[in-house]
Amino acid sequence: MAKKLDYGYCKAAPVLEWMGNKWALVVLLKVEEGGTVRFNELYRNIPSISEKVLSEVLRQLYTDGLLDRQLYPDVPPRVEYSVTELGRTLLPHVKGLINWGGENFNTIMEYRASRK
Repeated sequence: MAKKLDYGYCKAAPVLEWMGNKWALVVLLKVEEGGTVRFNELYRNIPSISEKVLSEVLRQLYTDGLLDRQLYPDVPPRVEYSVTELGRTLLPHVKGLINWGGENFNTIMEYRASRK
């Protein structure tokens, strides 16, 4: 199990954990894209993620305040996820990183190829 970052020393630790999680920011972006989405909708729209991992990521993003979780007492129970106000404040930064990555992708690949 990966060691958790020192929250007292590094106030950016939660953000670094989300960035280090293969799926956390993908899930956050997909929930934003859908507005309010159910688990199965997310599962269908994120290739290669397992149900277990999706459940864990949703739980963590909810615990950290980036997602809201609404449980409806239907049979079977219905759960919907949406991005919170806190999550919306993070999204422009995530999208900025995505844009930077797209703009610099070829250069990064060239460096990787030349430094092997």
